[in-house]
Amino acid sequence: MEVQGRKKHRRNACRYRYYSGRTVAVLWQLRKVLAVVVCMALILGLVLLCFRCTDSQTQRISQPSDGKDQAIVTEIQTQLPTEPEPFDYTLCFAGDISVSDEARTTAYWIEQGRDIKKCIAPEMVEYMQKADICFVNNEFQYTTRGTALPGKSYTFRANPENVQVMQDLGVDIVSLANNHVYDFGEDALLDTLDTLHEADIPYVGAGRDLKEASSIYYYELDGLTVAFLSGTRVEWTEETKGATEITPGVFRTVDPTLLYEKTKEAAANADYVIVYMHWGIEAVTWLEEYQTETGHKLIECGADAVIGDHPHRLQGIEYYQSKPILYSLGNYWFNGMTMDTMLAQLHLSGTVDDITMELQLIPAQQTMCQVLYYGTPEEQDAFYRRMESLSTGFGISIDVDGYVTAPGV
Repeated sequence: MEVQGRKKHRRNACRYRYYSGRTVAVLWQLRKVLAVVVCMALILGLVLLCFRCTDSQTQRISQPSDGKDQAIVTEIQTQLPTEPEPFDYTLCFAGDISVSDEARTTAYWIEQGRDIKKCIAPEMVEYMQKADICFVNNEFQYTTRGTALPGKSYTFRANPENVQVMQDLGVDIVSLANNHVYDFGEDALLDTLDTLHEADIPYVGAGRDLKEASSIYYYELDGLTVAFLSGTRVEWTEETKGATEITPGVFRTVDPTLLYEKTKEAAANADYVIVYMHWGIEAVTWLEEYQTETGHKLIECGADAVIGDHPHRLQGIEYYQSKPILYSLGNYWFNGMTMDTMLAQLHLSGTVDDITMELQLIPAQQTMCQVLYYGTPEEQDAFYRRMESLSTGFGISIDVDGYVTAPGV
């Protein structure tokens, strides 16, 4: 990890100073020997002896017989202490996306010649593509296999070729911790994992066993390590199969003990930690008590930001211990319904020793299988005021550029 590397630099700096001190001491002894040469009575003998000692000492210092000292000196010269590397990165987050076979969004995309910019406004696509990391909720399976789970009202699977949408949007990582990634069973989930792997899109929140489903993904940027993990807590009865030590499934967090442990682990090994949660109740804008309890606890365990989805509606934003909790990003491009949506961007700048975070909302509307950018000042201001209203009680404010400010700041 990058953190370990920085500690190594500090240790090597100390070793470098030690070698410099020894060299100075040897030179001082040689100076005393040369002073003795002034004695005329021992001119020839002492001069010869002096040069022999000097040559011997020089060889021992600059030409170590076994090569080990020279290797250490070379290592020291290449690992001198450096200042933390400054950075300026943007992390972009979207809510629910669906290109499942029966989805209206998929049909519209195909009608538009599979041109994603005719489905999602070019401005929104550009925000996603230009972000250093773009993260979305993948709420369906990539597969042509399996049978729909009995008793589920809605089941979603997509032809694996539809992963093109994620690639066209510039998606870098997805969450699979949701209640639709097991809709057509175990084989379909494994197909999903394979499809994402072949598309070079990492995932969190599901896997071939519990170890993989609960695993942390470390995203390495120059000068910054960002950790991602994701869990789902929307089914009190297990419709979507949770992963076990030997079977595939999602990372179920009805009991959040392991989630908290993994968050602490991420905080110990990364500079910035994102926890993405599938929680809450569908089609509502109010919060369940466990959402705020869990969000707060995740921050206490080391998360730097908590981002949620599942309600298919936007929900409020809270700052807890000066760190943001976005309770639901809602639908991004999921169906034909008309509703507010947005991209949430975390702008991270500074150094790992002093990270500055700014949260910015990019406002839009999902309607008729499209995502339309709110481009006028009037549209944007109205959206920001609606988000402030959803966040009543949390005291946030949103400026004309969509930057969110915590209460009292």
